Amino acid sequence: MAHLNRRSFMTAAASFAAVGPAMAQAGPAPVAYRSINGKDLKLRPFVGRRTALLIDPARPVDRASVERILAAFDRGWEWYLAFFEVDVSLKKQHAGKLTIAEVADQGFIYGAGGIEILPSSTTLLLNEAAHDRYNQSAFYCMGLNCWGSGKPLGIIDAFLFGFADVHRFHCMEGAGITGAPWDVDLDFDHYRHSILIDLLDRYLADQSLNWQNTLAAGKAPVNPRGWGANELAGAFYYRIRRDHGRAGYRRFWKMMLDAPKAETPKECASRFVQIARTATGEDYRWMFKDQTLQLVY
Repeated sequence: MAHLNRRSFMTAAASFAAVGPAMAQAGPAPVAYRSINGKDLKLRPFVGRRTALLIDPARPVDRASVERILAAFDRGWEWYLAFFEVDVSLKKQHAGKLTIAEVADQGFIYGAGGIEILPSSTTLLLNEAAHDRYNQSAFYCMGLNCWGSGKPLGIIDAFLFGFADVHRFHCMEGAGITGAPWDVDLDFDHYRHSILIDLLDRYLADQSLNWQNTLAAGKAPVNPRGWGANELAGAFYYRIRRDHGRAGYRRFWKMMLDAPKAETPKECASRFVQIARTATGEDYRWMFKDQTLQLVY
């Protein structure tokens, strides 16, 4: 009980120390925001070079932490634009910037539709920014906003969300952004490894698994973290970068933008191996565990 009381006291003291100065900070006036799910809200905007963070006006914030967050978001979004060589036309913006908005009824959309993060994620984001570490959720959603390969890969949902899964890690690494822990017993590096390395290793080691009963079926190998097909698809993408480096991986995505539309899941899997072979010279049918996939359009 003494330990519990001491811990509770320390937590309360830390919270007071963090909130006290924040409450003294004046912020910009709230603006109207329509959520992805169609709700009209009033949020307080903080604007960076490329991005804007929109926060519940009732939330006390420390301006120094907000400035750190905006700097990290700006670098992250610039990484996406530079790596994929795209000029994204924003469908949702504030002052011409990509919006990252705190919304309780969080919506997801791909194709430059903006980013929404839960209040719990916003709390983590603000708390960890004080230590110059950043919650990964917004960088994941940046991937959804930068997605442009729906024709060749979109028929398998896992390939869309897997794109966001893997590129949050590439983005944060490339932009020099330190990731915050996933939870109390999983730091960021082990979180990354559990998805990009361990999950694929489990899939490859299980001879009963193939792309059809995992990626196409929305399933993944049994794993201690409960990661699913989306994370497995991200691991498939990562394997190309692991094997062929940044240059080969970038060629893969550049060529994928112009690849023909896939009409069936099998055509979708074939597009992956077709583009991978053209971009890297390697036949990745071994990873799909299916030699019947076509290597030519």
